[in-house]
Amino acid sequence: MNKITKILSSLFVVTLLIFTIIAHSDVQAAERTEDLSNLVNYPEIYTAVQELKTAHPNWTFTILYTGLDWNDVIYNETTKLHSRSLVQNSIIVGNVSDWVCPTCGTTGYDNGSWYCASNKTVSYYMDPRNWLNESYIFAFETLSFNPNTHTIEGVESILEGTFMDVDSIPYINVEGGTQVLNKSYAEIIYEAGKTFNISPYHLAGRIRQEHGNGGSSLISGKTFTYTNPTTGEVSTYTGYYNYFNIGSYGNSTAEIIKNGLQRAKDKGWTNPEYSIYGGAEFLVDGYIGQYQDSLYLQKYHVDDSSPYSLYSHQYQQNVSAPFTESLDTYSAYEELGILDSNFNFIIPVYENMPSTASEKPGRKISLQTENVVVQTNLIPLSIRSGPSTDYTIKARAPRGTTLVRIERAEQISSDGRYWDRVVYNTGSDLIIGYASREYLVDIATTETVNETATIGIMCNLRNGPTTTNTRVKQILPVGTKVTIIDKINYEVDGHIWYRVKLEDGTQGYISSAYLKKEPVIQYEIDGKYVKVTPDTKATDIPDCTLTGKTFGTGANVTIEEKEYTVVMLGDVSGDGQVKSKDYMMIKNYIMGTLQLNDTEKLAADLSKDGQIKSKDYMMIKNHIMQTSTITL
Repeated sequence: MNKITKILSSLFVVTLLIFTIIAHSDVQAAERTEDLSNLVNYPEIYTAVQELKTAHPNWTFTILYTGLDWNDVIYNETTKLHSRSLVQNSIIVGNVSDWVCPTCGTTGYDNGSWYCASNKTVSYYMDPRNWLNESYIFAFETLSFNPNTHTIEGVESILEGTFMDVDSIPYINVEGGTQVLNKSYAEIIYEAGKTFNISPYHLAGRIRQEHGNGGSSLISGKTFTYTNPTTGEVSTYTGYYNYFNIGSYGNSTAEIIKNGLQRAKDKGWTNPEYSIYGGAEFLVDGYIGQYQDSLYLQKYHVDDSSPYSLYSHQYQQNVSAPFTESLDTYSAYEELGILDSNFNFIIPVYENMPSTASEKPGRKISLQTENVVVQTNLIPLSIRSGPSTDYTIKARAPRGTTLVRIERAEQISSDGRYWDRVVYNTGSDLIIGYASREYLVDIATTETVNETATIGIMCNLRNGPTTTNTRVKQILPVGTKVTIIDKINYEVDGHIWYRVKLEDGTQGYISSAYLKKEPVIQYEIDGKYVKVTPDTKATDIPDCTLTGKTFGTGANVTIEEKEYTVVMLGDVSGDGQVKSKDYMMIKNYIMGTLQLNDTEKLAADLSKDGQIKSKDYMMIKNHIMQTSTITL
């Protein structure tokens, strides 16, 4: 098994906010349904769900109509109770004031590295439209046990490379002695999931989220001593374990650990197995069995079917936790090869949501779909995972490489650069990252194909060719006319992506699955010529008689007793096939080293603009490589 990408882990992510059960607010009752028809009132959610269903037909979706007003939700998650939603300083990029609450500013919470999140930050993370994509969809996964999907091997894959990747578990008992559990963490977690009807993958991912390196006093069993700074009272704990950090809250690291160990002592969690079973039971009784049955709903308590007061009963304060955990889940499922299994996802929707997905705080950007070329001096251009040189290098693009810019920075960063987001197509993979604009030069779009098409199913026009790390530029209704100008010849996020141009010149990417299936036109009569596609035969044309043996450009045919000259698009040589020889003939004609007759010129003008240019021989090249087809 390959090593799964290490996720962000922090003890302070999981401060629990358990409040007294009180009466619900006066809001419309929440409703769950698998009927997606009403989603047309939420077009960007509808089209995103559609993209996911197309890529994964076995996935099902439950829509949670919360009945809650979006602005009320954001108010309750932020201003009504400061510290209800916290953002870790390590994920802040760009303007700090955009990320943090204007009242609390950069006042530190917990260990000082957490700030009270702004309305904009919470809006970004709560807006489901930002996460309905291949990588983050598992923030909405239903977290019950599924015997058709969940296996011990799957748990092992999630735990690989962590402190839990062991066959037996030594631990310290309450007397301070050492004992051994002769079973693996994977076995314990799987059985706990099966026993309490909870996803063992969720349990494994949650422990990784809480204790990535395994060094916390909450799970070491070692003696921990706490002195109350006010009363001087001393508390000592040995041999207690809290793998889910339940009850771990406080204003200092020591207080958080003390409260978590006290909870473990009260519950009798005196070894890792008891703690994991106890945590699984706690999650089911307190969350998953109470309509907080996804990562999203455990952080954002917005289903009033739960017996708890709206907003207050959250598993953690970390605004990004559902999505960092979901990324780990996705990675595990991908490595296990089970992404196409039967998963169900609960998607929340709100009343009076913004017309478009909430923007990420920190950086001002504009959405683009435009070509740029790398202009470095000698070394390749570094494409980074974030907008500064502090981020890791994802790829290096040589000088002269054409990239697609999908986001343009509208303000300079702290390092004095403009960092634009770009797509690098290596030919077999797409890499999306950030590049410094000083090494990018704008160039005109090269139209490798020129095909008209019609949208057959309402869909997203995205700024880049993937559902992840791109944004929707607009929704294209059924019947929209587009011109396909480029095609990616391999799947990305379960789709074949076409770059298209709208009638007003706007460019973007759509999934080829949503184009109307037009009937193939094999031939058309144009004056004294009959124009045909490369795959057309004389027998495909009614009442057609061929004079000679070769049906290609320049051949003579009789159709309904009238004579015509054949023009097979792309077949400049007249041999009835489209090959590299035709490509070279067009290239030589453009260079002035070869003359073409009128019939051959018609065969060479694949773009049908009355001129023979480089895009015509590129269309032949793409046809030969089977990345596009030549059409009338």
